[in-house]
Amino acid sequence: MSEIPVAHPLSQVIYEGVLEKPPWKTLLHYLESFMNVSSATLVLRRPRLSDPGHTVYLYSDSGALQDFQTRAHLDSPLAELPEKKVFTLDDRVTRSELKSLEFYQYLKDYDVSDLIGFDVFDKPSHIRLRLRLARIGDAPAFSDSDRARLESVVPLMDKALKLYGAYTHNSFIEEFYEDLLGSMDIASLIVNAKLEVLSANSQAKQILKSKDGVFLQQDSLRCHQSSDQKKLEDACNELLREGSDKTATAQTSSIVINRISTETKWDVHIRRVSSQNVVFDEGGPELLLLLQGQVRDFAPSQSRLIEMFGVTPAEAKLVAHLVDGLTLTAAAEALGVSRNTARAQLSSVFTKTGVNRQNQLVKLVSEAFASRWQ
Repeated sequence: MSEIPVAHPLSQVIYEGVLEKPPWKTLLHYLESFMNVSSATLVLRRPRLSDPGHTVYLYSDSGALQDFQTRAHLDSPLAELPEKKVFTLDDRVTRSELKSLEFYQYLKDYDVSDLIGFDVFDKPSHIRLRLRLARIGDAPAFSDSDRARLESVVPLMDKALKLYGAYTHNSFIEEFYEDLLGSMDIASLIVNAKLEVLSANSQAKQILKSKDGVFLQQDSLRCHQSSDQKKLEDACNELLREGSDKTATAQTSSIVINRISTETKWDVHIRRVSSQNVVFDEGGPELLLLLQGQVRDFAPSQSRLIEMFGVTPAEAKLVAHLVDGLTLTAAAEALGVSRNTARAQLSSVFTKTGVNRQNQLVKLVSEAFASRWQ
């Protein structure tokens, strides 16, 4: 009887990593110990606007990664490797050749002594997985034994990538966007650095479809008035510049954009997108835009809400917070009640007002009071 082969020590974490969010983050922890390295980084790349590649990393300071993406990757000998084969720096370039590259300065800046890695590619999904491991400072160069250890991982990652490509990559991107948009009851869009719209909730899609001051032009967000377009681009570019400055603290910006259907304007709140342990490649999500119409100068009073809709004082307080843009959870916290209590109050308000969604309630109250607030 033939012996049952001994499982690879990383096989379980490799296959479980297919469903992890972000994928294979736990594997990177194990690889650092398995290969005796200081840094393990994994890049997933599928070059589509709606599904940009992303990088999974462990270290808390992403400055080295961002620096690599902006300047060092262009001439890196390990930027893209032949598939299913392990390479070190010495395999790809001589030391004298290395010193002539911009990448060499990057290695010096971050005290990298040696690199090793491999690529695998899933043809049906067009996803390339790049795994790179780094030794820092006085750590020894990668040996033949190190190469053999990493080579044992390659066929497992190749199979795992096929599973990932078939079942989970699209869902990761969709869930990432859904988490950002959340259940907001105001128009919300996610754009990249070129203002290409990557995702939008139903309210935002309706605004874009109606072309009420903003619209899509070849997937990019545009304003009807050129002055508004410049204002939007300047605000977004400023946030992106500050995002690359480690000393900058500003995360948000607010502007006003003219509408064409009414004399009111859109209040546009812009904030940078961030996600722990994930960095997207070029074309990935950069900014979240929130659009809200200027329909009132101040919130409706509780007494007027009670008078107009027949709600209780407690329900009136909840409605006022929702009209001010708070989510149900945030409103419950502001009122000092549980979310279940707030949900029960909201259900009662729905019955009294004849609506069945929070955004419909906000619209109903805003329109009912708009003429009284002028």
